Amino acid sequence: MAQTFAEKLFSRKNLTGDLAYAGDVVEAKIDGAMLHYHANEPLYDMAIQAGFKNGMPSVWDPEKIYVLLDHHQPTLSLKQADENALIRKEVERLGIQHFHDSEPGIAHQMMLDYAYMRPGELIVGNDSHTISYGAINVGGNGITRADMFYALLYGELWFQVPESIKIILNGKNPNYPIAKDIILYLAGQYGDDFANSMSIEYSGSLSSQLSLDSRMCLSAHGVEVGAKLATFEFDNKVQEYLNGKTDVPYDPIGADSLAVYSKEITVNVDEMPFVIAKPHQFGNIAPIDETAGIKINQAQIGSCANGRYEDIEIAARVLKGRKVAKGVRFLISPASQTIYLQCLKNGLIETLIESGAQVITPGCGICQPKIGFISDKEVCISSTTRNFKGRKGSLNADIYLAGPMSVAYAALCGEIRNPKEILNDI
Repeated sequence: MAQTFAEKLFSRKNLTGDLAYAGDVVEAKIDGAMLHYHANEPLYDMAIQAGFKNGMPSVWDPEKIYVLLDHHQPTLSLKQADENALIRKEVERLGIQHFHDSEPGIAHQMMLDYAYMRPGELIVGNDSHTISYGAINVGGNGITRADMFYALLYGELWFQVPESIKIILNGKNPNYPIAKDIILYLAGQYGDDFANSMSIEYSGSLSSQLSLDSRMCLSAHGVEVGAKLATFEFDNKVQEYLNGKTDVPYDPIGADSLAVYSKEITVNVDEMPFVIAKPHQFGNIAPIDETAGIKINQAQIGSCANGRYEDIEIAARVLKGRKVAKGVRFLISPASQTIYLQCLKNGLIETLIESGAQVITPGCGICQPKIGFISDKEVCISSTTRNFKGRKGSLNADIYLAGPMSVAYAALCGEIRNPKEILNDI
């Protein structure tokens, strides 16, 4: 019987060796585990609670565990510093080989930068946006800390094989990042739970045109529409990216042509307007023209969804030779040091700073209430992941989500505007 990506993935990893289909529960071998700033809980706290008086006695494979202290780098409190100190101690004691301590950045981007995940693998992480690894044909799945404790000990975990949705993306890739608009458009058309507990498979003529940056955005946002996996097909772009970055052999997964899907959705991006998520929900979508003229106090580009080179490059193009509007705080956070350096070498940072933007340390702070708080009745437009009340501080502030070009244009104008107005000038 023909299989989807998810069914093939869990068949391959199934410890019994049996084929797996949607709805089946399998005990699966995992290929890697990613931990970030909550690493102390499964590595130490839960071990103590389980009766291991000195912490976790061992891990299943020190070469396949990746610890990256993203949210708290640099640390912002004594409590965070103490937690990081404990993690350093446990990483050394357990012999974990891949540890990024003093390097700021978002764990998911760094997993890509260092090729810690490869096509056809099943990687778990103690963060919901682990789903973003599907951009390079990986089964990335966010799990609980309790599940991570078990996975670290045994290198396996149970999963229920999800049903699958095929999303066919057609049209021409424009000269600006379009991924954020695509996922927001889908959430607006079908609800922000349309992929609830399912696996998304992206395909279509546009899919192969998209950069890995754009694919990471779409895969990361799978969790915002309820998905368990969000994957792309393996192609030359993935292969070229991995060449020279890893010598670990990998075996990509492709769905069978006759695979059965719960639903299929087709989007022609040539006919899709610029869209925006209004407060306070990811699925509260409108064409951006409906919000035109709303004054903003802060604009943001960053996060595991949109902190990549193409997102920062479009902001530099929009602002080159221009100035951020008076009274607007425009914050930009590269997703990793690797991306930050790439932007520096290509002159983007100079352009942005000359325009009045603020470039801040790579990491997750720009997405959470850690950096760039907003006050009562302030308005923020952001290319980060979530816009619920209190996400950036005040419960009485408004957060709008949009693509990086829409965010940059709003920062330039001091209000939300349709970025098509500037397309011919950039």
